[in-house]
Amino acid sequence: MNLGIILPRESSPGRTGNLTRRILSALSIAPPHIGVSRVQLDPGISLVICRIPYPPGRSEEQRRPGRRLKRRLDRILAEEGVLSVIEHPAIRDLYGSHKARYESCLADIAVSRFAELLGIAHRGAGLRRIEVAVTGSQRHLEYAITRLITLVKTVNVLIPEGFREPGGAAEAFEETGIPVHVTSDPAVLDRTPLWIRFPNDHESFDSLPAVYRGRIIDLGALKVIDTRAKRIYDICLELPGCLLDETGPLPDGMRYRRLPAFIAANCANAWGESAAEASVRLGMRLYLKP
Repeated sequence: MNLGIILPRESSPGRTGNLTRRILSALSIAPPHIGVSRVQLDPGISLVICRIPYPPGRSEEQRRPGRRLKRRLDRILAEEGVLSVIEHPAIRDLYGSHKARYESCLADIAVSRFAELLGIAHRGAGLRRIEVAVTGSQRHLEYAITRLITLVKTVNVLIPEGFREPGGAAEAFEETGIPVHVTSDPAVLDRTPLWIRFPNDHESFDSLPAVYRGRIIDLGALKVIDTRAKRIYDICLELPGCLLDETGPLPDGMRYRRLPAFIAANCANAWGESAAEASVRLGMRLYLKP
């Protein structure tokens, strides 16, 4: 199984180039429009990079690849064994990959690897000396307790009034001696410099960031918000090193989110593991981008 990416290659053919194209077209000979290169992601998976002409200084309608070029791309992708394709944002109408949503995959990776984000967001201060607040669904809270219990001084679990307490809190304290406080009082945030919001936590917590003073790791929004410094960072996933030079400059949204998530999701399907496991196997690093 291989994956494909279609990128624009700016070209300005000039008079000679246009004449040559017309002659070749009349002879039914396809000019070498498409540049193809490959990056090995795994012994069984390559990323096939197809670069197509994208003349500068023209309208979007004039830049749109024609049917002839699309047929050539189809043939190349078939010969290369490409099963899934992602396109540069400037190229939207060939395979419709812009309709695919990879944010949920990236959020799953961030949730599974949130302990790494914890260290990045609180760099420079020992985690074992701080209290951490956590909000989220029952499943996420139980997961957070097991992962945080050996990393921080205290785990404060904030739940909505009347909701059932997550399991594992008492057991975690008995095994480690590290306190796990479960409360419905938002005032617990006043003493916690770091708040981890798992996706889909209760809507009653949505107003709390406005009065909170500290750092929020918002795994649903894929943001880290420093309310004291009034700064917001995007949670990003770094491409494998072998790809950085080969792809060249990419728009931020593609380079730091869509393309890494696309690769991780498809490799996970091929390997029969989670996207988070695939991202680790591919050497993708989580980091924060201002």
